[in-house]
Amino acid sequence: MLSRSPRCLSAALAAFVLLPAAAQAQINPFRGGPGLAPEDNRLLFESIERLNAAEPAKAGRSEAWSNPQTNTSGTSTILRVFRSHGMACHLVRNHIVVAGQPPDRNYRLTWCRTPSGEWKIKA
Repeated sequence: MLSRSPRCLSAALAAFVLLPAAAQAQINPFRGGPGLAPEDNRLLFESIERLNAAEPAKAGRSEAWSNPQTNTSGTSTILRVFRSHGMACHLVRNHIVVAGQPPDRNYRLTWCRTPSGEWKIKA
């Protein structure tokens, strides 16, 4: 699998502008980076969805996930809760451990709730 540095992934993420959840299956900010299997991606995004849905949102809240089939695991943690352009937003760190691919990886994504109530990635 391809391996890209977190810096390359950050540059690629800068091109995204509020991706709808439905687009995650087509445009995944983690694809090609940490070498996640499709099930790993599903578990990762579910952990983010749980964080975004929890009320009240607060920095430090975490959701762990793991896939025993691939021995890949991670933790999604809210680092910051803020408002941007009238939307509630969370800066989320995704700590990912891919079996056989040291070192662990950390990615930061900002998620914002749109007026329709959907959480989307903001560049």
